Amino acid sequence: MYDWHNQKAEAFSSLQVDMLVKKSKRKVLEVASAFDTETTSFIDSNQSDEVGLVYIWQFGIGQTVVYGRYLDDFVDLINTLNAYLIPLKSKLIVYCHNYKYDFAFIWKLFHWDDVFFTDYRTPLYTRVGNIEIRDSLILSGYQSLAKIGKGLRIPTMKMIGDLDYSKMRFPETPLTKVEMKYCEQDIRVLCEYITEKIEDEGTIDKIPYTNTGYVRRYCRNACFYHKDKEAYLTLMDNLTLDVDAYLQANQAFGGGATGPNIRYVGRIMNNVDSYDLKSAYPWAMVTQTFPMSRSTIIPNKEANNAKLFSGYIENYHCIFTVEFWDLMPKTNFAYPISNHKCLEKIGYRESAGRIVSALYIRISMTELDFNTYSKFYEWSEMKISRMRIYKKGYLPPAIVKSVLKFFFDKTTLDGVRGREADYMIAKNMLNSVYGMMVEKVIRDELLFSQNGYDKKEGDLALQIKQYNENINRFTYFPWGVYVTAWVRHKLYNAIYKVGNDFIYCDTDCVKFINGILHKAYFDRENEIAMQEAQTLAKRLNLDISQVTPTAPDGSVKVLGVWEHEASYARFKTLGAKRYLCEYPDGHHLLTVAGSNKEKTLEYIKLTAKQFSVDLFDVFHEDLVIPPEYAKRLIMKWVDNTKSGYELDYLGNPHYYSTECGIWSKSGSYTFSIAAHLEQAVLGLAHNVQTLEGEYN
Repeated sequence: MYDWHNQKAEAFSSLQVDMLVKKSKRKVLEVASAFDTETTSFIDSNQSDEVGLVYIWQFGIGQTVVYGRYLDDFVDLINTLNAYLIPLKSKLIVYCHNYKYDFAFIWKLFHWDDVFFTDYRTPLYTRVGNIEIRDSLILSGYQSLAKIGKGLRIPTMKMIGDLDYSKMRFPETPLTKVEMKYCEQDIRVLCEYITEKIEDEGTIDKIPYTNTGYVRRYCRNACFYHKDKEAYLTLMDNLTLDVDAYLQANQAFGGGATGPNIRYVGRIMNNVDSYDLKSAYPWAMVTQTFPMSRSTIIPNKEANNAKLFSGYIENYHCIFTVEFWDLMPKTNFAYPISNHKCLEKIGYRESAGRIVSALYIRISMTELDFNTYSKFYEWSEMKISRMRIYKKGYLPPAIVKSVLKFFFDKTTLDGVRGREADYMIAKNMLNSVYGMMVEKVIRDELLFSQNGYDKKEGDLALQIKQYNENINRFTYFPWGVYVTAWVRHKLYNAIYKVGNDFIYCDTDCVKFINGILHKAYFDRENEIAMQEAQTLAKRLNLDISQVTPTAPDGSVKVLGVWEHEASYARFKTLGAKRYLCEYPDGHHLLTVAGSNKEKTLEYIKLTAKQFSVDLFDVFHEDLVIPPEYAKRLIMKWVDNTKSGYELDYLGNPHYYSTECGIWSKSGSYTFSIAAHLEQAVLGLAHNVQTLEGEYN
């Protein structure tokens, strides 16, 4: 690495910018470039201020990496490059992994010519002069740099554990050769990743900004560049929204269902089976029907006629708003209505974010959701309003065939030596199709200036008009609503059939006891999935092998089948995304959101050994995971200038000054059961009617 401050001329010469400009036939430099920072956080001992600052930055172009210890030198590097690029009208694209973090330390240092934010303080890209910085974390589908390095055609490994982030460092704090190599290697991994992307795409500016961009481009080309293009454009002209239709569809949209049966929270359960729904979202997209028309509004009088309502929800896809009075559960093992999806609620009880009972709620839903709620709840009165119906139909063949291709490639390349990179591409494409379906139509305008951030509410009518008139549009927002609705419907059907044996679910999996009693149900469901695959192949005039590909191990893979994922000797959950499994061979698996699962499991095992107790007894609601095991960061943006004197980890005094940044500290993790869940667990003995307590 070259030190930009002390080796500027040599470093600039090694970057070979002049040669790159001459070699580039176009106005974008065809070279991988990357930027990264290493930071430290502390509480100022004199002023008690929270401070975060950069103590080294790294920048690479091709095979050359330069670094600096002060951000003033980074500003000088960017200005030097721009002084060369701007007169030649040449553009340099730079990638930064998790740019949201690094941007927090540099946003006050430049006059930005262009910025685009996907969310508050989350830049997709920024441009200063002729240098555009993009976020490679978003491009990679949020893969870690270590995972990216392993997946490269020629693996370039990120160094792990060689830089102790707990040590307080400043720009003058000496770094060891190993620490410097760690900093350099991050740039080399990222540059190698972008080099592969350039090779795959042909030119650097064909690399999309996001991972979803790859699948969006593929599917758009499949939809538009064929003999039926005019028919597809006509279809899009007919699939339009008005403001209220979009807002209601967005209200009805929901993600996957995740959570426990509250009767079993905190209990050790023996002999638990786990079934996974194979490629759940792709299954829905290729085999199920979707809204294939503009919506038609049904008068409230008709919508509230029981006979007419039944006819509508049977023959059309429907999105409507419902008011329920005296909502009560029919079962004591699952509650499908999400608390946060309720538009209004009075006198309600909740458990793990789900409505158990309520005096009154108002909520928007699809007919699939209504079918589910009718199984799990009863009510004294119901009133329907804003009912919209859509004609049913399958997704366009071009989209369905694209999904099938991604599934075929992912299946047939899994585990094939030398095709690891191709497998990852296919896997990412398959996983990204759903994201393409549910992109927001209405966005708030995120404002940014040297004075800071602000948000302006989006113009609903204008953005809906632009959406409807966009000649590049090839999807329809209600399609995304129904992708998740179909999967939730299938999941809750399984939960309902399993009944009181249900233990836990998570989007596309269900865990339960007494597995032998329920095997027949899942076998029947898998027969239906195979029939759906055969119908799909016939509908698209495809060979069945294109719909049900054969994996390298000889197994035939079918979308939408329930695969028996595991049998656990023991299982214990403390709530959503928090459970501990023990396999028959004695090894353990921990799932926990918000804490490092490997290190947390290590701590649980150490604690169990220290006190000579069962590790399942250690895994309880009062368990606190220390910061060094939780690996949890608590972060805070610092937007004002900080300066002062502090000692580094070697005991040497340093003057520091920083314009902006992020302060962070390691935090512990507590497995406490939320109060509303704990009350539900305590109040639920044998019958749902025993639930008592204060209403919210």
